[in-house]
Amino acid sequence: MADPAVRVERATTPEQLAEAFALRTAVFVVEQRVPAELELDELDHAPTTTHVVARRTDGGDVVGTARLLTDPVHPGEVHVGRVAVAAGARGTGTGAALMRALEEVALAEHPGPDGTVTVLLSAQVPAIGFYERLGYAVTGPVHLDAGIEHRDAAKVVG
Repeated sequence: MADPAVRVERATTPEQLAEAFALRTAVFVVEQRVPAELELDELDHAPTTTHVVARRTDGGDVVGTARLLTDPVHPGEVHVGRVAVAAGARGTGTGAALMRALEEVALAEHPGPDGTVTVLLSAQVPAIGFYERLGYAVTGPVHLDAGIEHRDAAKVVG
């Protein structure tokens, strides 16, 4: 179910990035106890990284964020990560809106020679159902990332 009170925008200003990082810190570091030194990394400031935020339209608060990693060496392949939704916005469609926005960016800006893009991600095990509902195929064994169980997933868009 989509939340009509949320809009997703590309985070390009220092202020927008600070809001995204603050939400990620709240979700991953405070709530999930990921060590702070593992949460923010050099990829957050790489020129090939795209960040998006989901902002409430009735007050402007950021309630979701995610990032898209690209590598010119692998055209047509991108990696989504750091998908975070504030506790009060979960189940409203905010996460799905973030994923749609990143898929649109990936397809528009990073397609492969055949015009499609493969979106890769590493899903936290409790969130696998969310990604499967969005059309992602979950593969491979469970692995630990920052002490949290994950599985890899992929979807071809286009």
